[in-house]
Amino acid sequence: MRNLVIGNLPQSRRSLNLGEYAEDATLVMEEQPTKEKRPLFIEANTMEATLDHLKSDCIIPVFAKDNEATLSHVAFIETVQDAARTFFQGEQIELPDIRVSHVIKGRIPEAIHKPANQLLESDKTIYYERCAFVIEIPTIYETVNGNRLNLTIGGVRAYNHTNLYSKKTAERFKVFIGFTC
Repeated sequence: MRNLVIGNLPQSRRSLNLGEYAEDATLVMEEQPTKEKRPLFIEANTMEATLDHLKSDCIIPVFAKDNEATLSHVAFIETVQDAARTFFQGEQIELPDIRVSHVIKGRIPEAIHKPANQLLESDKTIYYERCAFVIEIPTIYETVNGNRLNLTIGGVRAYNHTNLYSKKTAERFKVFIGFTC
């Protein structure tokens, strides 16, 4: 053991060459536990949907009197998602779980007079009258009686609450935030 000298006296320095014991580092990735998919809201009479499906496969209904488009389900979900990212900046925000119901089948204007059995897939249109979604923020949580409760933001939109057969009026949306297990 060498003596440590403190003060103005010169100290001897010696470096150890440990290169002969070193080897290339191997990056070990810890596997993330797979998150089990559990329903965050009632599933009865609904089906799962994705934002991509709502964007690419569904039309946006219009108000009949002035032909003005209503706010789409996609715009509603993305607006809430953007607000969550802004307000909870730096937190992990999951992709939305989306449920839809009451499919409304339609057709493009050029196919109005075609019989149903002669419609091509390109002639058909759909949209969903009702849409509900939840977005989990797992990095914000509380533990109550040993149960982990994650912060969850969600919304519900139902076109049947909006009179699409008249002029554009105020549109209704329901938004909620709370902790779910």
